[in-house]
Parts: sequence; C-alpha cells; structure tokens
Amino acid sequence: MNFRDIIGNVIKTFIKPGELFKKTKENKQNWILPLAFIIFIYLFGSYLLLPSLILPEHLSKLNAVTYLGQQEKEAALAYFNSSFHKFSTLLSTAFPRIIYYPVLSFFLTLLPLLFGGKPVKYFRIFSAIVYTGIINSIGFMIDTFLKLKYQTLDIGLNLALFFKSSNIFINSLLGKINIFDFWQIILLIILISVYYDYNKRKSSFIILNSWILIKVISAYFTYLKVII
Repeated sequence: MNFRDIIGNVIKTFIKPGELFKKTKENKQNWILPLAFIIFIYLFGSYLLLPSLILPEHLSKLNAVTYLGQQEKEAALAYFNSSFHKFSTLLSTAFPRIIYYPVLSFFLTLLPLLFGGKPVKYFRIFSAIVYTGIINSIGFMIDTFLKLKYQTLDIGLNLALFFKSSNIFINSLLGKINIFDFWQIILLIILISVYYDYNKRKSSFIILNSWILIKVISAYFTYLKVII
C-alpha cells in the first residue's frame, strides 16, 4: 500500500468510516504509519506537559509530605529531577493511551463469543482501530493545549469543562467523558456492525453499555482517590 492509499484511509475515517471498515475487513490495511503517527502525538503531547505541569505536580506532592526527613526529601527531590524519572514519567503518561488500541482490538475480537457473528482476525480489527485512533490523538493534542493554556492538569476537553456538580462522584464522571468519546462511540458502532453484521440497535447496545460501564468504574476509582 502506498502513501496515497494511507492518506485516503485517514480521510475516510472522517467522512466515510463505513467504507473504510469494509475495506479493512476484506483486506488488512497498512496500520504501521497511522500507529507511528498516534505514538508520536501521544509522546509529543506528554513531552509538552512534562516540564510545565506533570513534574511540578510531583514536586508539589513531595513538598506536602510531612513524614519524610530532610535528607529523605533531598534524595527524593534528586530522583524527581533525574533524567530517568523524566523519561519514565514521559513513557508512563503516553503508554496507557497507546496500549488502549491493541487492548480494545482484542476485546472486539471476543464479541462473537458473546453476541454471535463470524470471528474476524485480530489484525483486521486492529488496522481499523488504529485509524480511529487518529481522531482520538487529535483530541489529546487539543486537550494538551487546554492544559497548557490554563496551566492545570485538572482541565481538559471533557464535560467537566462545561458542567459542574456539587457531587464529587458526578464531577469525577464528567471529567472522564471526553468530547471525542462520542465520536469514537459512533465509529465503534459502525465498525462492529460492519465486521459482525450486527444491526444498528444491537451495535449501539453493545458499545454504549460497554462505554458507560468503563466510564462509571473509572470515575469511581477517581472518586476514591479524592475522598481517601
């Protein structure tokens, strides 16, 4: 597959996702360049956040600790300022976002076991998921620029930016719902309907309920961190 075909697939992700998914189902598409683009975006965005927001937050938490002696604090401070810590923090910030795509592809290959349909090879699904990831990576960069603009990690392209609640759990849930999530939900509904010949109602039921469950669980763990 040449570079023009890859660009064509990227454009179809935005305007004709159903056509792209049919293409990836029939013939596995080149996913290396789109995946390389996604990895670069997540690493670049994390690199921008590292010196101005992520590392200062780590140092702030260290300064707030009262049970460490002065010598222990100095040793911890030296570690936080080390190249190893900066590099490992960069990777730990970007890696969960990157690993999301192979993990999601794996779970989608299990759908026929639960809901019926003819099994599809893993890399056929993965090649489609990677293309949808381009949209998510764009959302991540917008989210990064918002954090840099307002100089806080507590802001982002999520519903908490527009709505506030006095309930801590509700706020945690709003913070977990990124605006670009809605776009990916639509893409995933189309994807599984194409790959497994599910009707729109069945596809919507599977994706929406799975998404709600994941967001509620994720928000609950964030809620626990706040109240503990």
